[in-house]
Amino acid sequence: MLESQKVETVNIVASGRFNIELDLAAVAEDLRELDRWIDEVEHSRNNGNRLLIDFTNNEARGILSPSGVYVFTGAKNHEKIDDARSKLSESLSTLGIISSSNPTSDEIIDVFETQNVVCTADLRKEINLNAIAIGLGLENTEYEPEQFPGVIYRPDNHSCTILLFATGKVVITGVQNKDTAQQAFDQLENRLKSLLS
Repeated sequence: MLESQKVETVNIVASGRFNIELDLAAVAEDLRELDRWIDEVEHSRNNGNRLLIDFTNNEARGILSPSGVYVFTGAKNHEKIDDARSKLSESLSTLGIISSSNPTSDEIIDVFETQNVVCTADLRKEINLNAIAIGLGLENTEYEPEQFPGVIYRPDNHSCTILLFATGKVVITGVQNKDTAQQAFDQLENRLKSLLS
């Protein structure tokens, strides 16, 4: 019998909100000068008025809106998210937009927190998606192959969403941490063993 597969984190989304209003065009120009923390800044007006920020030595991307909302995405671990947050705070502090890299509580509207962790895993075999959708319960699954090539499964005992593909690849989203994703995957594997045996 094979041991249970481990899930891998592929993306973390985290956000917060400063109690500030920003002129993004001006902030973009100033941030470009801070090459110690910032690699690139793009002022995107086409997909909403926001700044897209790439940080030095970090795959996380920052998104900053005029209302002070900031989002990080693209990191595979919390250390990279924390590093990006630190670099953004240091940058805004250096520019005098916030009081320090550790802003006071009256400068914060929404506390910084993880919003979503996306993990992947592999069942290590191909699966029949029609049988899986029925076996996991039609009330908990969606499977419309002409719309999406996988089963969308929402287990009763977790707030996550699990995507299953015919190749056996699995994506788990809507969790706050990797441990919760692992628990959901382990329970899915156990359900599938009983369904497919």
